[in-house]
This record gives sequence, structure tokens and C-alpha cells, in this order.
Amino acid sequence: MEVQEEPWELHSGTWHRDLVSGTWRLAAMRDGTVVDPRLSAADVACLAGANREPASGDWFPVEFNYSPQTGAALGVTLTLDPPWVPPFGASALPGAESLDHGLRQTPLPLALAHARERSAKGRPDRTLPALPLGEYRLVVDRFGVACPTLLAVEPERGELLVLLPESNRWIALRRTTGASWAQGLRNPRGWRMELVQAPGHATAYCPSIAGLAAITPDVIGLGYAIEHIGQGPAIGGPVAWAGVIWLPVPGPGDVVQLVASTHGTSRHIVVPTHAPVPRHGFEAPVFDDMHVNWPCDEGQLVLRLGADGDKQCEWIAWPAQLEPVFAMGCPWRSDTGTFWQLCRSSEDGRFEHVQMAKAAPETTPIDALRLCTGSTCYGGTSRIDAEPWRAAPIADHAFPEIVVPLLESMHDGAVVGLRMAAPDGALALLHHDEPQRAVLQVEVPDRQPVPFATLEVTRPWLAQLFVHDGHLWVAHRDLPQAPGWKLAL
Repeated sequence: MEVQEEPWELHSGTWHRDLVSGTWRLAAMRDGTVVDPRLSAADVACLAGANREPASGDWFPVEFNYSPQTGAALGVTLTLDPPWVPPFGASALPGAESLDHGLRQTPLPLALAHARERSAKGRPDRTLPALPLGEYRLVVDRFGVACPTLLAVEPERGELLVLLPESNRWIALRRTTGASWAQGLRNPRGWRMELVQAPGHATAYCPSIAGLAAITPDVIGLGYAIEHIGQGPAIGGPVAWAGVIWLPVPGPGDVVQLVASTHGTSRHIVVPTHAPVPRHGFEAPVFDDMHVNWPCDEGQLVLRLGADGDKQCEWIAWPAQLEPVFAMGCPWRSDTGTFWQLCRSSEDGRFEHVQMAKAAPETTPIDALRLCTGSTCYGGTSRIDAEPWRAAPIADHAFPEIVVPLLESMHDGAVVGLRMAAPDGALALLHHDEPQRAVLQVEVPDRQPVPFATLEVTRPWLAQLFVHDGHLWVAHRDLPQAPGWKLAL
């Protein structure tokens, strides 16, 4: 039997109206992108920003303010969920709130709703559908559709999955152009993404087995296009800095070279450096308006702006007998804008903070381990809103418990962290491969910490936090479903 439909060419795209049932379905976006038939009518309508009649639940094109069937006013379905770019939700791109990037800081609020009702035994307010087993990074953006969309990125397999808003299920995006970008992660801590907005779409820049991968998702078509920039496997995370996206890759002679690409063009340049290729890859970079620093076990690759605006590369080894501690936390940033990396003496095991990006750095000794988000530190379970070396010195092994900070809000000062038993010191936890118990807590300045859940997973400090749909979510390889807690927005 022939389907009786009539097409309507509207500003939002081509819609089909069923002449029998009176229902509407988007067939193609206004740029000609065809809607994938695997999407349900409700998912398509939500992604397209269609309006809904409250009584019947019927969807109508966004251009309609009233139901053509009943005359009832239609409900607007658009939401204003902010973007989230992994790993910490801040973007280096124009329009974002100014932050020192690479630190464990986000411009979004993190204080929880109903704080007095929370406890370590509490249950999440919501859970996401289960994903296949993997090492996912979660991204929130509109990606050319009307509503904020949650995308799961699995870099080791080179997979993208999108959460359908009405069906509440994950579906994989197909690669429509370009080669695979899957890459075994030499150093998962160093993985990061840049997201560049353009009219009608967004492009994610990720490290890949073949240089810099520029990935443009097509959510409504359930696909994505990919372009590879440069050659060789990425050995660090990309950084959008000084109008260019930079990525370290191995070069001839076992030294690092930087691939530099401007968004929207296929042209790129390759900048040689004197940095040796790090054995375990680079850690997450830290950067501000004047420089980028990719640290690793052997030293730091620093890219900076010269006095006349030219780009200069420098390789700086760590001071003799000092080894950086990267496994937990991140560098601390002083009020003067200097980054400081926690290091440990290979001779006597003492901790020191080392000034970064300096050929002759200052070093400041401390007598106990401090775990930082960038501006806030924890010694044991005590929050320190000052220089980490100013706190009362207590030996690391004296702390029966520690707090591992995961993320700090620059909006409300809340720090989300993991409270864990550490009878042998924090660094001893790194050698445990069995599941460990960790209490999730959020601490706002001048208030008592609020425990709100308990995890029992391997290496809990590798949990990925993200904000979506007014909730704080926690993703970890050992969790079958990501739990979420409502934020006090």
C-alpha cells in the first residue's frame, strides 16, 4: 500500500506529513543531510528541535507554534545544556571562559542539589544506558542539531556512539569518509580533545594512529567524516593555541615534531624539536596564552610565543635526581601564573614542587604529598586553598585516609574527589590492581565535605567526570552504567 505523505519545505528542513495519521517526520535537514532511517520519529523530532503538543505528545516542525489539529499551543523542547569537552569540560577555543588549561578545572558549577540528603551509601539520581566495555571519553555539544547531544568516544577502537534523546539508547556512528583513527593509548592520562565550532557542525580534534584526526559527527545522519593531518602516531594530546591546533608526533631520528593545523584548511606545517620521543608518551599538556607545556617522565616540551610573536620550541629536562609524579592530580598554578609540578627525589624520596617551563627552575621542598586540581590541593583529607608547601608538614604515611581530587569548579569552588583508605601512603595505591573502595565527595569552600556515593572499582582515580543535562556523571571502565547526581543549578 502506498504511503500517503506530502512534503513540506520549511526553514528547518524537509518534513513529511502523513495524510492519514497527521503525524510529521523530518526527512532531511536544510543543508540536505538525509535523516538516517534507524532513528525513531521521536528522536528525530527532538534532535531537530521540534515542538510538542503537551496533551497528545505529537511532534510538529519548529516553525509551528500551535497544533494545526487542535489549535493548542505547542511546548518548546530546546534546552541550554553547556558543552563539555573532555577531559575537564573547558575549551581553549574563542568564546570559552578564560582558564589556564590542562588543569583539573571546569567553568561549570559542581555543587550538588539536595546536599543534606546525600550520603556515602546514597544511590544516584539517574543512570545512563550501558555502553559496551571500553575506555570512553564523553562529549556534550549540539553537533549541528537543535539539542545538546551526548557522544561517547572510544579512542582505542576508534568508535563514536551517540545517546538518542528520546529512545535513551546508544547507537554507533558509521565512518562515512576517511581512514580508521583507532590508537592504543600509550598514556591514557595524556588523552584530550579540542572541539571547534562552525556554522551547522562541530569538529573534534583527537590524537590518532595517523597524526591529528579531525572528526566531524553527523548526528542526524548517524555518521561521521574524518580527515587525518600529519603522519605518525600521536604521542600526546592536541592543543588549540595561538590560532592553531598542535599535536606531538615522532619524527626522524627519534625526536618529537609538532604538527600544526589551522581549522577549516587541509594545510599544515611540521615544526621540528630537539625533544626525544618519550618512552611512555606525554602527559596531559598545561598551557596559557603565552606557552604550551607537554610534560613527560624525561622532561618538558615547551612551545612558546617569542617577543616578536614567533613560535619557539624548547626541551627542558627535569632537575637531577628529581622524578615527576603524574599518576594523581595535576600541576599547581601560582597567582603569578607559573605552573609547578610535583616531583620526588630518587635519592631520599622527599617531595618537591618544581617550577615548570624554566631551564633553571626554582624548587620548593614539601614534607608530604599534595594532590592538586590546579589551584586547590589536598593533604590527606584536608583541603588547602593556598600554596601546597605552606601547609603543616605531615609525612605521607601518616595519613590513614586521603582525598584524590578529580575536578574543581571555578564557578562555585566545589571540588569533587575520592576519599580512600591509604594506610601505606597515596603512592602505594598505584600498585594495587584489585578493586578499591572510594567514597565520592564534593567539598565547597568553608563547608563540610558532602559524601554522595561509593565506588568499588580498579584505580578509581581514573574515573571520568562530566556534566550533562543538569547532572554530574561518573564514567569508569568497571561501571556498567554511568551514575549521575543532580546539580544545584
